[in-house]
Amino acid sequence: MNSKLITIAVLPFLFAACAGQPTKPHTATKPAAAAAPAVPPKLPDVALSDELLFEFLFGEIAGQRGNLGVATEAYLDMAKRTRDPRIVQRALDIALFSGNTTAALEMAKLLTEVDPNSTKAKQTLTALLAHSGSIDEARPGIEKLLAQQNGENLDKGLLQLNNLFARQPDRQAVLSAIQSVTKPYLDHPEAHYAISIAAWRAGQGDLALEEADKAASMRPGWEMAALLKMQILEQVDTSRVQPFLKDFLAQYPKSQEVRLNYAKFLVSEKKYSEAREEFTELKKTFPENREVAFAVGLLSLQLGDVDSAISDFKKLLDQGYQNPDLVRYYLGQSYELKKNPAEAEKWYNAVENGNQFLPAKVRVAVIMKERGNLAKAIGYLHDIPTSNEAQKIFIIQAEAQMLHDSGKYREAYTVLDKGLAKFPDSPNLLYDQAMAAEKLGKIRETEKSLSKLIRIQPDFAQAYNALGYTLVEHTTRYKEALPLLEKALDLSPQDPYTLDSMGWLQFKMGNLTSSIDYLKRAYAGRRDPEIAAHLAEVLWAQGKHEDAKKLLQSSLKENPGNEALLKSIKKFGH
Repeated sequence: MNSKLITIAVLPFLFAACAGQPTKPHTATKPAAAAAPAVPPKLPDVALSDELLFEFLFGEIAGQRGNLGVATEAYLDMAKRTRDPRIVQRALDIALFSGNTTAALEMAKLLTEVDPNSTKAKQTLTALLAHSGSIDEARPGIEKLLAQQNGENLDKGLLQLNNLFARQPDRQAVLSAIQSVTKPYLDHPEAHYAISIAAWRAGQGDLALEEADKAASMRPGWEMAALLKMQILEQVDTSRVQPFLKDFLAQYPKSQEVRLNYAKFLVSEKKYSEAREEFTELKKTFPENREVAFAVGLLSLQLGDVDSAISDFKKLLDQGYQNPDLVRYYLGQSYELKKNPAEAEKWYNAVENGNQFLPAKVRVAVIMKERGNLAKAIGYLHDIPTSNEAQKIFIIQAEAQMLHDSGKYREAYTVLDKGLAKFPDSPNLLYDQAMAAEKLGKIRETEKSLSKLIRIQPDFAQAYNALGYTLVEHTTRYKEALPLLEKALDLSPQDPYTLDSMGWLQFKMGNLTSSIDYLKRAYAGRRDPEIAAHLAEVLWAQGKHEDAKKLLQSSLKENPGNEALLKSIKKFGH
C-alpha cells in the first residue's frame, strides 16, 4: 500500500493516544471533564431511489476492484446530492484512502456542516487544512483540539505537531504556527521539544538549541530531548556533539538510546576505539542483542584486534545469528588479516548466499593469486556463476585488479577495455579503465573515459578528482584542472585524495601557502604515502628541509618500499 495514503488516513487521529511513543507524560493534568453523550447526526429526508442505489453499488464495486478514482467520484456525487452524513463519511474515507486530498478536504468541510458534533470530522478537517498548506485556517482547529486533550494525550499531541505540517515548504510559517498553538502549554517540555524541531527545520539553529535545552531542563535525563540536541549540534557545530553526549551519559548511564546513537556517531567520526567501548557497554546491558555484538566484532576487526573479532564472530554463529553468511565473510577477512590463508579460504567457501557470496568467491581467487597461481585464480573467477550485469562487471573489475596487482598493467587494461565493449556505460568500468589507461600513459584515453563518466554520472566526485589530477600530473593545463577539482571538493569537501589533488595543483601553480594548507588537511585525513610525498616536496620547496626529511622517513616506516616515497627520498638526496 502507498505509504503516503496511510499518512493521510491517520492524520485525524493525531491527538489520540499513540502507543509506542517513547515519552513520559507530563505530571500536571487538568481535571477530566465528564464525557458528554454523543449526539447522533440529523439524517436528511432522502428516498433510496433506484438511481441512488445503482450509484451506491457502482461506487462500492469500483472500490473493491481497485478503481479508487471512480469510487471517489461516485461517492462525492452522492454526498453532495444527499448530504447524508453516513455517505459523506464514506466519501471522505475513500478520498483519504485514494490519496485525493482535494476531495478529502471538500468532504471534511461538508461533514462538519451535516454533522457539526462529529469530533472525527473536525480532526480530519484540521489535519487536511494543515496538510494542504492552509496553516492559518488550520490553527484554530489545532488550538481547539489541543484544549480538549488532557495529560498524556496532550503531551503526545504536542510531540506530533510537526508531523501535521511535515509537507509544508514554508518552514518559517510552520514555526510561527507551532509557537502560537503551544503558548498555553509552555510548562510542558513537549511544547519546547515541538518548537525546537520547527526551529531546526526553519534553519534557526540557535533557537532550536535553546528550546531543546529548555525541554531537557524541564525533564532531566529525557532521551528524546538529548537525541534532538545531538541532531541539531551535528549541523550547527559537530565538535560539540561528543562532549555533550559524553556528559549526558555520565549523568544518565542507563540511557541506552543515547548510548547507541553516541556509539554510531563515534563510528562516523572514525573514532573506532571509543565506539567499541560504547558498544561493549551496550553489549553488557543487552547480552542477547546480536546486532550490538556484531558491531563490537566489526570494530575489533577495524582496530586490528583480530583475535577478539574472531571470538565475537564465532559466538554469533553459535547463537544462530540471522545472517550467518555475513559473519562467515568477516571471519574470512579476520583470518586473512591473521595471515592464515587456508582458514580464510575455508570461511569464504562457507558463504552460501546473499550479498557476500560473490565478494567471498573473489577473495578465494585472490588467495590463489597470492599463492603464486595467477592463471588458476583467473580461471576460478571465470567459473563463478553470475546472474546479472552488476555481477558480471564485478568479476571483470576483480580480474583487472588481480592483473594490476601482479604488475600486468597492459593485460589489466585489455580486460577492462573488453568489459567496456560489453557494458559501455558502466561507471565502474569507465573509472577503472581510465586509471589503467593512465598507468600506461594513455592520457587521451583517460580523459575520454573520465569525461564520459562525468556526463553519465555528474555527481561522481571521484571522476572530477581523477580527471583534474590527471591534467595536473601529466599536462600543464592547470586552468582546466582547477574547476574540476573545485567541483570534486564541492561534492566531497573532506575527501583526503581530492584535497591532495588540489594541494598538488596549487603547488604546480606556485601557490605554496595554499598548497601546504590543502596537503596538511589531506594528510590529517589519511596518512597515505603519496600524500606524504607531495607534502614533503612542498615543505622542501619552502626551505623546510628537515621537516620534509622527517615526514618521508616516518611515512616510509609505515609503508616500507613505497615507490613514491623512495622516489622523493632519492630526489632530495637522502
